[in-house]
Amino acid sequence: MLTLVDLYMCFYLIGFASSSILTTPPLSALIVAFENIYDLSLLANTLSDQGIDTTLIIPTYAVNDVYNKLIDVEVLQLDVSVDKSMHIEKLALEACDILFRDEEILKKIQEFQPTFTIFPALRHDGCLLPFVKHIGSIPIIWIKTLDEELYAFECTRVALPIHNGGFWSRLLTSFAGKSIFSAAKNDYLIPALRLTVKYLPDVNIDLEHLYSDVRLVLWGSDTVLRSDFASLTQLFVEIGCHHCRGAYPLPENLQKSLVEYRTGTVVVLLEGNYGTLIRELAKKLPQGREGQAVIWKSKDDSSIAMPENLFIDHTVDRQDLIGYSRTRVVLSHCTDTEFLEAAFHGTPLICLPRDTHESRNAARAVELGFARTTEATNDYASAVKIAQIMHEIYETVAYRENARKVSVAIRDRLNPPSDRLVYWLGYIARTKDDTEKFHKPKNQARTLMEDIQFFVGLLVGVILGIICTGSAVVARYLVTANKVQTAKGRYTQ
Repeated sequence: MLTLVDLYMCFYLIGFASSSILTTPPLSALIVAFENIYDLSLLANTLSDQGIDTTLIIPTYAVNDVYNKLIDVEVLQLDVSVDKSMHIEKLALEACDILFRDEEILKKIQEFQPTFTIFPALRHDGCLLPFVKHIGSIPIIWIKTLDEELYAFECTRVALPIHNGGFWSRLLTSFAGKSIFSAAKNDYLIPALRLTVKYLPDVNIDLEHLYSDVRLVLWGSDTVLRSDFASLTQLFVEIGCHHCRGAYPLPENLQKSLVEYRTGTVVVLLEGNYGTLIRELAKKLPQGREGQAVIWKSKDDSSIAMPENLFIDHTVDRQDLIGYSRTRVVLSHCTDTEFLEAAFHGTPLICLPRDTHESRNAARAVELGFARTTEATNDYASAVKIAQIMHEIYETVAYRENARKVSVAIRDRLNPPSDRLVYWLGYIARTKDDTEKFHKPKNQARTLMEDIQFFVGLLVGVILGIICTGSAVVARYLVTANKVQTAKGRYTQ
């Protein structure tokens, strides 16, 4: 039986806990995605799985790009009309305008009162940073691609980019980063701020200090993929494989069909316009019970006759296919997320990159020794070539062994990305009113080597200036003296 003293102690401890700085308030997150729909929906699912009440806002035209296994995530759709000829900045501005005019969504956001609002920096900041300030939420930046990294680093100063290669290569990379920032500022940021002033006249918008309220930057990639920057704060958090997990059993019917092919399974993660290539590839692989099965994650419902070893399914989770024990190789474009999932499960890749970013990922996978790359074409010759590459990967133990080493490198870490994500979200929620902001990076960060190089360059410039000036003076003197002597007729007959 509890005594009076026991009851008093219980009330005291409850009161102490409620007032403690270490107590995390209930957390809720609003994720806004004008683009990068699939990756941000994965993030929404991770937050929901960790007990954080999560809402995701997407354009209507991208509803099919959402992760199809969302659990307890409310999805709100912006009715954005799509014009394929529309520039990406114009599309983002239209999404911003519709967000401000959609009274139903705004009402739900006000009722939801999110603790955090998470969104990419590139083509989101001019619209959403003032909006987040208006609703009293904590802005959190999410970045993934190289362009987003360079832009966010320029705006937030959370990291310094490291330029590899020779002098000219570093110079071109630096100019490319400045060009990305300038284009985003002129084509999106300034027009978005004008739009914001129209709808949120009560918010004080200062372009120079636009990012001053940002407390956390989430990096949606991994150091296994690339690490070409130096972090300047603990609040720059790597969460690239936050959604990675062990593979679940496949649906019974699909499992039964794939087991019939004893040589294993090939997983294809390409779009529907690669249907001809995939069908030709399936025909080129060994057939019958001793052959290979091809499982294509797609919504392709073509009436064209399919090879017996080709199976199409869009409902099964991608990680369950990649991590399936009989999967021998994955055919992918090598986007960041697909790269990390294959690396996490230790499955060799064949990369068909479509752009510079995916080509960089493919080169990294080849460097790590668990992938091959080829051109992303859609013809008979490509099917023959890919079938040959698959045979080489299957016959070479090194690919599977290197993939296993990469998998261990990702899994064997002190704490998984999902734990880091939840911890730092809780930290900034607890320290929301902290005026010291201990982990906030300095506005400017310079290294001693940069200062030395500046003074060396200045010294060399001064010396060269003196030499050039002296040479010019001597040359002028000699020319003048020669003219004077000629005028006196010393050298005339």
